[in-house]
Amino acid sequence: MALDVSKVRYISLIRLEGGESILSLPYEEMSIDPDLIAGFVTAVIIFAKTPIRTIRKAAYDILIEVGETVLVLLVVDPVPSEAPYRERLNRILENVEEKHGAKLKKFEGDVRRFREFSLEILMEFPFFAIDIDLVPFKNRKGLIIPFRVGSVDSKLEQLEAFINGKRTVAEIMDLIDLPEKQVLALFSMLHKYEWCDFKRRLTDNDILVTQECPDITLNSIKAMYGKPVDDMLNHFDGVMTITQVIEELPYDQQALWFLINKLVEVGCLAQKTSS
Repeated sequence: MALDVSKVRYISLIRLEGGESILSLPYEEMSIDPDLIAGFVTAVIIFAKTPIRTIRKAAYDILIEVGETVLVLLVVDPVPSEAPYRERLNRILENVEEKHGAKLKKFEGDVRRFREFSLEILMEFPFFAIDIDLVPFKNRKGLIIPFRVGSVDSKLEQLEAFINGKRTVAEIMDLIDLPEKQVLALFSMLHKYEWCDFKRRLTDNDILVTQECPDITLNSIKAMYGKPVDDMLNHFDGVMTITQVIEELPYDQQALWFLINKLVEVGCLAQKTSS
């Protein structure tokens, strides 16, 4: 049975000795505060010494794996089989025990040192299932990424340098010196916090429509490329394909393709969505 990351709601690492949550990753909105769930599970597992591995609620299940110094808690929508989720939970548990077990035994209250481990969790449970055939493009301004520290920050910067609105995720994977699972985890982080989005690569038969883009952006492109910009924007009426527009205009086709991609990249043109 395959794992469906869209079912995941919340993951937390909880120190066994004191019951503190050392790292929590929210995936989806929940009607109940997930910290309350974590507190409840902690009380049941740690203080009642009850060997519970699953707690079932009406809208979700809580899967628990317990190690020597930490427990891993996963809140997930009801799934046909827990096996693929538990397999990954156990890998997370083994990994955190190996990397941070000594720190957890001599815990001094500072949970910030564990934030980098978010990438290890996202390699097992990414925020989103990323389609590697899509083209990522940067958003102008996203939200604060709470896990953007240390090596995670360095890897995000490395990945962002490859995002140019033209390469697919698969092509970036071939170019960047990072494992594929890390790349997908980092992309899911950027997408979750609205620093990037994804689009299909343009094809000859795509239909484009004009969009409201900032005047300063449009005027800058017009200053660089002149009359072809206005001619092109006037032709993309939501009916003509890219091929038809290019054939209508008296300019070099390769130059027009470059300009089309540029206008899509800055948001002045967009692919027409199916109604």
